[in-house]
Amino acid sequence: MKKIIVILIMLSLTVVGVAQKTDGGANAIMQELDTKYKAFTTMKINYTYKAEKEKKTLSALSGVAFIKGDQYYITFDDQVFYCDGTTMWNYQKSTNEVSIYDYEESDDDALNPAKMLATWSKEFTAKFIREDTEKNKAVQIIDLTPKKGQSYYKIRIVVDKAKKEIVRTSIYEKDNTIYTYYFDTFTTNTAMDDSTFKFNKSKYPGVEVNDMR
Repeated sequence: MKKIIVILIMLSLTVVGVAQKTDGGANAIMQELDTKYKAFTTMKINYTYKAEKEKKTLSALSGVAFIKGDQYYITFDDQVFYCDGTTMWNYQKSTNEVSIYDYEESDDDALNPAKMLATWSKEFTAKFIREDTEKNKAVQIIDLTPKKGQSYYKIRIVVDKAKKEIVRTSIYEKDNTIYTYYFDTFTTNTAMDDSTFKFNKSKYPGVEVNDMR
């Protein structure tokens, strides 16, 4: 689950103070992101995903994520994830089957930008890399290095400097694979009915149900 998005999901954060001289200002930028993202009641993210290794594209696809507190609906390749804050459903389109699990809060750290910012200071060391220009917009680049051993050695966040919004995030694996999520469109504070986050069996005729609870 975390492989799908250690990203979309990273973002109420208690920041541990880090001196400007050691983090290059990354801590302040992360605090600004936290202040903005934790105020959102809902988020809709249309994203593009790309996996690369040694400058070769391994896979690429697009999807959408609807997020409301602990609830989410996310499409990824031929999979659809539903979560109502109590139960999580993983639907596989290719086999027309759904697996049901008890919701675990840690599962959506990667899926929810607000949740990542909630824990980053405990799990990562942040460093400001540089300011750059992309598509005629000023962006700020921050690297997060895990404090404990992981399969990846860093997560890079690219932030729209003016909007204080995440443009993309990349996971750098130790085997040199890079997983990048581009946030193509980002809409907030729109009405989302709670039924959006529940798997409705009637919409999937003949679906095989695997209850893993």
